This record gives sequence, structure tokens and C-alpha cells, in this order.
Amino acid sequence: MNFPFPEDQNMNKRDEQVVVLKILSLEDSDLDFEIITEQLKNTGYNLNIARAVLEKEFTLLIQNNIYDIILADYQLPQFDAFEALKLCNMYCPDIPFICVSGSIGEIQAIELLKNGAVDYVIKDRMERLPFAVKRALDEARIKLEHKKDQEALRLSEEKLRDILFSTADWVWEVDENGFYTYSSQRDIDLFGFTHDEIIGKTPFDFMPPNEAKRVAAIFSEIVQNKMPIKDLENWNIGKDGNLICLLTNGVPILDDEGNLKGYRGVDKNITERKYAEQELISAKEKAEASDKLKTAFMNNISHEIRTPLNGILGFGEIIADPDFPTEEKSIYFKMLTESSDRLLNTISNIMDISMLTSGNQMVFRSEFLIENLINEVCEQFRIPCKEKNIILAIEKKNCEKDSKIYSDEKLLSKVLFHLIDNAVKFTVDGTITISCQMNDNELHVVVKDSGIGISEKYKSLIFDNFMQEDNNITRKFEGSGIGLSISKSIIKLLGGNIEVDSEQGKGSTFYFSIPI
Repeated sequence: MNFPFPEDQNMNKRDEQVVVLKILSLEDSDLDFEIITEQLKNTGYNLNIARAVLEKEFTLLIQNNIYDIILADYQLPQFDAFEALKLCNMYCPDIPFICVSGSIGEIQAIELLKNGAVDYVIKDRMERLPFAVKRALDEARIKLEHKKDQEALRLSEEKLRDILFSTADWVWEVDENGFYTYSSQRDIDLFGFTHDEIIGKTPFDFMPPNEAKRVAAIFSEIVQNKMPIKDLENWNIGKDGNLICLLTNGVPILDDEGNLKGYRGVDKNITERKYAEQELISAKEKAEASDKLKTAFMNNISHEIRTPLNGILGFGEIIADPDFPTEEKSIYFKMLTESSDRLLNTISNIMDISMLTSGNQMVFRSEFLIENLINEVCEQFRIPCKEKNIILAIEKKNCEKDSKIYSDEKLLSKVLFHLIDNAVKFTVDGTITISCQMNDNELHVVVKDSGIGISEKYKSLIFDNFMQEDNNITRKFEGSGIGLSISKSIIKLLGGNIEVDSEQGKGSTFYFSIPI
């Protein structure tokens, strides 16, 4: 493609080596065609301009000729610029396309530009045409130069790949049936197998069964189409039983008639890189999961603070209203108290998890009666259990009435409170049993309920920070979701251990033990 570039509108034609600008004009108006021709000639272009009116004529011209630029009217009989542009994109996509029209609107012009036109010129402002042509030719020249640069870069990269290819770790060759016929010395370093242990085997003989099946399907397609093998990752088993990940590249070996005789290639050991990638992916997934949990936690905490606070403010206004019936105030006073307790528990939980997470929670051990502690905590749940028709039972095994333990009574009370609160919350009706016993200088406590239970998926995660099986603020059960996390942290701080046994729909049993 030739690109003449006149310096300005007043320049004269060059006397020597005049470059001809080849133009195809799609124009049905004789007058407009003459105006287009004159405008370009007056600017200094030496023109070789062809003209088409009908679609068939236009199609034949772009199929059989090479033009520097194409100028197209917007609207022609049974044909328009959009159809012309579509044909140009098909047959000569690198040729600049300019719409020259007196009827095109702004919306249509923008659509043309989106579809690949480089510019549009209104016939009422035909003096702009030479500038549009020059700019289009400039852009086409730059595009062509860029394309040449890209091709040069591609060839350079291909040459570099060939060099790298020849210096890869393990060089091999297989026949048309996939059996190794050649193996370089690197086979011993890579696999631990000797040269004789590899020759006559196939690559699939060194792969785990599932991997061999996967790679065999890929290799079958490659062989069928006589394609090169490009960056095929595959896992193999070394002589010592360790997994090795190889990056395989190879080229087909063809005879003079084009028949496939085998493959020749190289394998690079990328095991360390793959393990590093897996660790990065795992770390990324954990970080993303942690962010999601924290976001859900903050949403739930916001909900757990706003809800009771709204209740306190609302019921407080009702109680403060002197005109409100006195006999009904007691009902709303109870609701206000419940909202206050819920807000206080939420704030206490936030304080506790902050102290435990930061490592600032202190342990203050003293001697106290375990029976009194259990009774005091259970007493807080008598009314909620009665309202939900739940039987709250206490069983004592080897726990005498005057049995004392030496631990942090306040922290242990919090653990028991969270476990029973959790049981009451997720039990619709049925029984909650708290049992304790002392042996081998340890206190063992069990909180068992007949509630909804925990799914297998979440059972191993239920003690993690911010973890709830349902993290939506629209969930059925209220709570911040950190009670079990607090419990586990406290038990660990007291030198004990906590576990859960649960099945969805069949209740949960929490066990913990601490030294006494």
C-alpha cells in the first residue's frame, strides 16, 4: 500500500516520482463525485480514483483491487455505508474507510466509527475531506508499521523460543506409537530411572492413572492433527515415589510424504514452581475467605447493635409517655429489658473477642464450687427455656455438692453461658442437658441439645473467628456468631480442650475439659 502525504493545501504536484493515491469512491451522485475529486486534486494529491454505485460493483472492486483509501456515501439505492463497511471489514480490513455524506446523523456516524470507519465528512463541509484523508492515511501508515514491528517481534520471540527449547532439561524422542526411542542423560537426574528403564516405555507409564488418562486424551488429539506439543503440564512419578511436574514441548516428526513418524521434544521440571503456585492460590483463597467472613461479621455486629438499640429507644419513648396506659407499660418494659440485655451481651462479646485475640485477657484463678457456677448460669436460661418448652436438665457425675475447683470462675462462667445460649438458640423444643464430672484432676463438662445440629461442612469450622453457618443478617437466629470462638479461646487459655459432635437435624453435643 502506498501512502502519499501532501504537506498543505497549496503545495504543487511533485515533478519527480509522483506517488499515485488509489481511491475507491462509493458515490451515486455525479456532482458529488466531481466535488470529491476536485477537492483532493486541489490539495495536491495525484489521483487514481475508481467509482462504484451498486453493491455488486463495489464488492468486485474491493475483491480484485488494492486501494489506499475508500470513500463511501451514507445512503445509496438499495445499499448504504454500513453494508459497504461490513464488506470492507471482510475483504480489506486494513484499508481506511471514510463516510462522505450529506444525510448522516450523529448517532449513525458514531455507529460507523464503532464498526471500523476511521472518519466521516459532511458534504456541506467538503473542504474538510483532504484533512480527513491525510489523517486516515497517517493512521494506516502507523498501523502498518506497527504490524511490521509486531511481526518482527514475533520472529524474534520465535527465534528465542527455539534457543530456549534446545537448552531445556530433558531431551527425548518417541515413535509413532508413543514409545521412547531416545532419552538424554538428564533422565536419571529427573526421574531416577536409567536410560534402559525408559527406552521402550511410554510417557503414560510414568504417570499416576488419572493423570495418564487425562494426558492421553490430549495427546491423542495432538497426534491426530499432527500438531506440536506446546507447554503441556503433566505430573509423573519418580523412582523414589515423589511426584514430578513436567512442562512438555515437542514437534512432530514427518517423513517426505507427511506421515507422522513420532515426536521429538524436551521436558522441563517445574515441580517447585507448581507447588509455589498452589501455595499462592491457597493463600489467596484463604485471604478472600477471611475478608468475606470479616465483612459478614461486621454486618452481623452492626445488625446486633442497631436492632436492640432501636428497641431501647422505641420502647423507652413509649414508657416515658405519660398518656400511655400503665397496665401495658410493663409489657414494653420487659421488651426494653430484653433489648438492653441483648445489646449488653453483644458489646461484652466484642470486648471478650478483642481481649482474647490481642492476647490481653488475664486469668485470675481462685477456688470455687463448680455446682454453684453451673446452677447460676443455668438459672439465667430458666425463663427462655420455659417460653420455648425446653427441658433444662443438670446431671452431676463425681461432682459432690462441695466439690471445689481451682480456675478462673468468671471465664469459665462465660464458656458455659455461651454453650447453653447456643443450645437454647438453636433448639425449637426438646431437651438441653448439662452434665459434669471430675476425674484425673480434670473437670469434664458436656452440653447436649436436641436442636437443629450442624452440617458436616461447617462442623470443623464452627469454632473459627467470624464463622457462622448462616452469615446473612436476615438469618433466622440472632447473635453475633462469636460465642463459640470466645469459648474455644477461653478454654485454650485455661489449658483445656473443647470439641463438638453434631449431625444436622439431630442436635449437637459440646464437650470441654480443663485442669482443676
